[in-house]
Amino acid sequence: MKTFASAVVLLALIAASGARELQPNYAPAPAPATSKPIADIVFVLSAEKASFPSSSTLELKGVSTTAQYYGAGARAGLISTPIFANGSAGAEYVASNGEWLNVPDAVLFSNSGSNNQAILLSLQNPLYNEDDKTVTFTITVLPADESALKTAHGVTNELVLEHADNVGTPLTDAVKPGTVLTDVALFIDENRESLKPIAETKYHWGWGNSGWGNSGWGGSSYNSGWGSGWGSGWGSGYGWGK
Repeated sequence: MKTFASAVVLLALIAASGARELQPNYAPAPAPATSKPIADIVFVLSAEKASFPSSSTLELKGVSTTAQYYGAGARAGLISTPIFANGSAGAEYVASNGEWLNVPDAVLFSNSGSNNQAILLSLQNPLYNEDDKTVTFTITVLPADESALKTAHGVTNELVLEHADNVGTPLTDAVKPGTVLTDVALFIDENRESLKPIAETKYHWGWGNSGWGNSGWGGSSYNSGWGSGWGSGWGSGYGWGK
């Protein structure tokens, strides 16, 4: 699982920095104009197993104790999974309208033996179960079409582009109830500016010029996870950045 997690993290970082612009063998076509917000953050949640109790439910089992986040400017850090995957009213990542992370787009990668695959999803209502360390989401499976995505230039977009070129990890456009996948990682695309209204409602949260404010989400920090140097970052997480 460690090898796969490292590989998909690398994919996320390459995608977030514009992987296609780094290819030396051809000149990429100009990206189409878009009014969508840029996916300048990616959250990563790893698990031993993913199952689909129904076509609209994803359950992650053996989930990691922390979620990782990566952003522009080498910003990165960790967030406690119970805090990150709390979809209840008033929770750290829940807006006043009850939406968790603005109902983000995501891609679920699986490394089930030789049957590697990816599924594009829209996520809602995460529920963390402390007793068995599972996270359950309400999901919608998204088509391999950039027009269906909420953000631009993210991990989800990169997978759609690769799918159109018949390269990369195969995309699955539907899930059957009862399907089980192993060695999985969930990549969630987000835009920092889109999260600002959520952040402004949280206690001890500031939006400073040096990054994600002076205090981080949910407590005091040392220069903040999204500011300069080490900090407590988002909630009970910690991180670093420029």
